[in-house]
Amino acid sequence: MDFCKIELKHKEIFDKYLAQDNLALSDINFTNCYMWRHAREISFAEVAGNLIIKTQYPAQAPYIFYPIGSGDKKASLDSMLQEFKAQNLSLQIRALSKEQASELEQFYPHAKPVANRDKFDYIYSVSELITLSGRKYHKKKNHLNYFLQEYAHFAYEAIDSSNIAQLQAINNAWFEANPNKSEGLKFENLGINDALNSFEALGLKGGLIRIDSQIAAFSFGETIPCTLSHEGVSGGVAVMHIEKADSQFRGIFQAINQQVLEHCFAQCAWVNREEDLGIEGLRKAKLSYQPTFLLEKFEVVL
Repeated sequence: MDFCKIELKHKEIFDKYLAQDNLALSDINFTNCYMWRHAREISFAEVAGNLIIKTQYPAQAPYIFYPIGSGDKKASLDSMLQEFKAQNLSLQIRALSKEQASELEQFYPHAKPVANRDKFDYIYSVSELITLSGRKYHKKKNHLNYFLQEYAHFAYEAIDSSNIAQLQAINNAWFEANPNKSEGLKFENLGINDALNSFEALGLKGGLIRIDSQIAAFSFGETIPCTLSHEGVSGGVAVMHIEKADSQFRGIFQAINQQVLEHCFAQCAWVNREEDLGIEGLRKAKLSYQPTFLLEKFEVVL
């Protein structure tokens, strides 16, 4: 079976299959895969009318995501079982939604998918994050109000060809100034540059904040082909890929979050701000924005 390493030109293939399913998962988004392809080998194959995404970290066994598309899911999985067995490998499947995990158990009654809390996606109400109204957002609203008063002269701009070069320069400067450059941050920086280089081709939308003409924050994401329903609220979904800000400006993170949602994604009901990876500080930050719910993800070995 021939797997192909992902390149920008493959976005059309991903989009075709993702449009056939209704998936809010952040892991399978093309931009997500494209941005993180430096950290791990990410490839794909078309199997039995579905898209199979395979990932392999250096010196680790590969794993796949659940088949994407309207084809025969069982046939796709059976083919992958044979493929992995021929290489003396167990078939690891990660980031299954609750519905996918249930379907897999019907196909393979012996399978026992296990939830991985560190990978759960955080889903928020777009309208709530724009208004920050109510007691649960009191602290966030205070930070935002401070920013709006203290830096009333700030300017918001949509990210486009007129400012991308300057945005890349400031992002790279922030990265170089960081004394704690982990491997993850190095790969993230490469991914940000790739995304900005192909911003329009990737279908991204985002914005930046300037204070005294200098870029102080930026964020970008995209709408995904999914309708999500929860407790009577149904609507479109945005996924946010990156949010960066100069923390010397109090309230800057609340401001860039609110501004980008208001200018770029107000038509969506939900925003997926991805997982916390089990990182304590990241989990605390994501929970502080009061997610409406967490999108559960499961893993299984066949």
